[in-house]
Amino acid sequence: MRGLKVNIKPDWIIPLAFAMLFVVALWAQEVDLKQKAIDEFKNKRYPEAISLLKEASSENPNDAEIWYYLGYFTHYLCADWIPLTECDEEKSDEILEYLDKAITLDPKYGDAYYFIGAEHGGRFLRAMQEGDVRKMRIELLSGRNKGGYPDWLIEFARNMLRTCQPNAILFTSGDADSWPTWYLQFCENYRTDVTVIPMGLLNRPWFVLTLKNGIENILVSAPISWREEQIFDMHPYKWRTYTIEIPIPEEALERYNILLQDSLMKWELEPNLQTSSREFLGTEQTVLADIIKTNRWKRPIYFSLGCSKTRLANLDKFMQLCGLVQRLLPVEAEKYDLSLNPNEIEAVLLQSEHYRYFTDVKEHNMPRISHLLSCYRGVLLTLANYYIESGNQDKAREIVDKMKIYMPESVFPSSIPLKKAIESLDYELSVE
Repeated sequence: MRGLKVNIKPDWIIPLAFAMLFVVALWAQEVDLKQKAIDEFKNKRYPEAISLLKEASSENPNDAEIWYYLGYFTHYLCADWIPLTECDEEKSDEILEYLDKAITLDPKYGDAYYFIGAEHGGRFLRAMQEGDVRKMRIELLSGRNKGGYPDWLIEFARNMLRTCQPNAILFTSGDADSWPTWYLQFCENYRTDVTVIPMGLLNRPWFVLTLKNGIENILVSAPISWREEQIFDMHPYKWRTYTIEIPIPEEALERYNILLQDSLMKWELEPNLQTSSREFLGTEQTVLADIIKTNRWKRPIYFSLGCSKTRLANLDKFMQLCGLVQRLLPVEAEKYDLSLNPNEIEAVLLQSEHYRYFTDVKEHNMPRISHLLSCYRGVLLTLANYYIESGNQDKAREIVDKMKIYMPESVFPSSIPLKKAIESLDYELSVE
């Protein structure tokens, strides 16, 4: 439009430009504070990280992520850092307030719910240490009611316990598979015959003593040979690789058809701590060894699938996959063709009624721990391959088909490697 002049009024443009720059600067500062806090946390500088987040929260109180990180980092400050006098129930209330603010601002913030469950789990442990059974139940119920232990997670824990034989001992790996399992036992009175032992607590004298003594009608005592004074004097012990020999009872020899020359379990226990000149066995591994030796195969022993190879301390070769747990055998599983127990896996993981709440993960996903659900597919994939190697393609086909029905990819997608493995198996069964 030739000849048209636009009348620009710098008196309102310049203030607007400054306002926009100010907003951008505030946003960049908030992002910068959050990132600095995350960096400090990664460097185990928890107080500094929390201080930065508090500054960020005062500048933007409506950012759910800031409140989540405040709850998350403060939880770690009190649970995993050096003891601080201010880490008491009042501080725990503060942690829960941070997490409550996060989910108020973002009701779908799954990992905030996870830390709510973890914090109530920590409070449960403090109540256990004080011998307050009523408060122990209250804390687990609170964690459940606030969404910290959603239906899909409770069902996963129930399926772990379902696999365990009566009067078993079950070692768990951490928060994700311990709190929901204890919730079932303490609040729903489900499978209280099983002694659940989070491996990360085996280095705490008070917990080991509680295990040794048990809690009447709630926690079956664990087979621990140490006296009370030895428990409270726990420390890393000087150690060289040593073969622990545990006699195998006649009943087990017959059940597993064990050869006479293998009538002793020979477990090579290696040191897991060291200085420049010495090697040590940590307290967790030491207590684990005492429980296994003292038990002498009287009670079945299981480990959750979350227990890492490092924590298994060379016991992995003695493990039999039974479902969402592995059973400790007195012989090397592969040598006796005992690496897998198809009947026990099928009894739990091929039953549709054991997946009633699988779809709940879509509504109550916790990205931090929901990968646990991959264990279902991983175990069933292993079972399907077992049947293929045994020449039973029909059974393998049944397993793959049930996987698709019980755990739809649309609800909870498999990891890329697991998805490719399932698709490959599916294709292999389709062309035969």
